Amino acid sequence: MLILQQSKTLASLLLLIFLGFIWGTGYSIARFAMTHGVPPLGYSFWQSLGPAMVISLISCTQIKSIKLTTSHLRYYFICGLTGIVIPNTSMYFAAPHLPASILAMVVNTVPVIAYPLALLTGLESFNWQRMAGVGLAFCGLMFLVLPKFSLPSHDMIPWVLSTLITPISFAVCSIYMARYRPTESDVFSLTAGMLIASSILLSPLVFSTGNFYPFHFPLNMPEGVVVLEILLSSIGYLLVFQLIKIAGPVYYSLVDSIVVLTGIFWGHIIFSEHLNEWTRLAVGLILFALLLVTRQQRSNITPQLATPTG
Repeated sequence: MLILQQSKTLASLLLLIFLGFIWGTGYSIARFAMTHGVPPLGYSFWQSLGPAMVISLISCTQIKSIKLTTSHLRYYFICGLTGIVIPNTSMYFAAPHLPASILAMVVNTVPVIAYPLALLTGLESFNWQRMAGVGLAFCGLMFLVLPKFSLPSHDMIPWVLSTLITPISFAVCSIYMARYRPTESDVFSLTAGMLIASSILLSPLVFSTGNFYPFHFPLNMPEGVVVLEILLSSIGYLLVFQLIKIAGPVYYSLVDSIVVLTGIFWGHIIFSEHLNEWTRLAVGLILFALLLVTRQQRSNITPQLATPTG
């Protein structure tokens, strides 16, 4: 029994690290794509449609249909809007203007934002330790934007602030998911429905603005990067399902810290990004804040399943 439990713990840890590594890689991939001619809306569209096709196919092979009742459709479109369309598009517009490490750090404050929202909606109880984490994360963000030499350029401050739309929207989505998830629905079909809904919502905007990004064969480097991120995102979703199944949503919430560290790592390797003393302090505060907020999480509120991916 002890050996089985140890094996389960090791498997959970490996899945957690792998998932965090995949999602943390997405920030550098998004930055590369945005700085090599891929429009943010076009990229966002493919990161909805591509995984939607993969997850839908897997759902069908498991004989799990996507339910089309009124409550299910409402759930798909609200989650698709608040959990994919708004946060991902906001992040992709900011990607070419911010270091990948900063982008990863700001976006993954989702649990810190979700906790106060959960308090307001009665999904969580008050805890001084977790509220202290919220305060530390706020201080971390202040150390990021207030000191004159914290960011590489003062012009990045508006982009940092606009990027906060992403974790706020993810947090709103996670609260909605916890409260209004349809009964008798499996996570595969719900995620597929959410991704399909986000693709439908993005389609008129992408095509009317001329931001559709077509593929040509053989694929050039930017097109290959878009396809790579579709594959990584799809793998990420599958890992999430498996991790939550064997370890639970509270354990899954620890992934944000790994995503931040991975984003910093790839930002350094690919773009030669370096953190100064102010940004290092901000990273330290936000990582500690995530630990405080997530370690005593009681409810099934988790960061949105579409958390970037890039």
